[in-house]
Amino acid sequence: MMAESGQYLGIDVGGTRIKWSVVEDAKIVATGDVPTPREGGEILISLLKNLTASLGPTTRAIGLALPGLVNTQTRSTIFIPNIPGSWMNYPIAAEIEKSSGVPVFILNDARAFGHAELIVGAGRGERNALFLTLGTGVGGAIARDGQILVGEIDSIGEMGHVNIDAAGEICGCGGVGCLETVASGSALVGHMARVALTSLSPALASVLGDSGLQALTPESISRAADMKDPWALAAFEKIGRHLGLAAGTACVLMQLSCVVVGGGMSGAFRHIAPSMKAALEERTSVTGAISLHPAQLGSESGSLGAALYAGIRTEQQASQLSSQELAH
Repeated sequence: MMAESGQYLGIDVGGTRIKWSVVEDAKIVATGDVPTPREGGEILISLLKNLTASLGPTTRAIGLALPGLVNTQTRSTIFIPNIPGSWMNYPIAAEIEKSSGVPVFILNDARAFGHAELIVGAGRGERNALFLTLGTGVGGAIARDGQILVGEIDSIGEMGHVNIDAAGEICGCGGVGCLETVASGSALVGHMARVALTSLSPALASVLGDSGLQALTPESISRAADMKDPWALAAFEKIGRHLGLAAGTACVLMQLSCVVVGGGMSGAFRHIAPSMKAALEERTSVTGAISLHPAQLGSESGSLGAALYAGIRTEQQASQLSSQELAH
């Protein structure tokens, strides 16, 4: 479902950069980005107000994707872990509406990613799918009957905090053994830092060069895996296995038949996919075939998905108003 005409602005607030896209007919017609201010919440809100104050006359609504927990009904934030500010019950949508003059709808950034990949990306044509974002943490979204599920408290599909190891590490959320503790970019870098300090790996040493551990990123670890470094290959195999087990469980519970993997660590998909696919295949006696795909839309997926979500919500509200008028 998408609004019939007009443009929609999607804003994706990240920990380091804020990306925006103007979308019309599910296509990006303008895009840009600015650094995320680190001074605190008031500076961020001021920046967002300035960004939205110069909207063109055809902009119908704004979608705002945020890296934390939000309430989609009150359109307020609940918890944003990596951006300074007092975010508990902060009415961010109402504040942005004051400067923009158009409706503002908020959602979690992983659900925005899911909207984009479902509608115009790797999940296009799928009815029931799981979307995973692999970055510093692990996010997710679930599509059922061709629509991304968005709850009042927008945590549906938050796969990073699904328990994968009851005896595992404590997660930032306070839980134990969450998927994020073993399958995220930060978990990968932490593991390979220990490897770099305790093993003799010519491939890893070559990739890191004189910078040492400062050059240790998912990208550099992926390059080491390309050079057949056994530690890097083993690390990605383990990550793929954990992701496949968690995704397979979601597919069983929700009758999903497709998994799409994106996010900053998806550049290593070629190293993660084999063990992930093998783990998914273990569940096919219950689920049927499960297809596995890399995401297609890259860094614009969050802002694109936020704009698409704004269009969907605008159309839903118009439909509800029309039904109410007919009822009277």
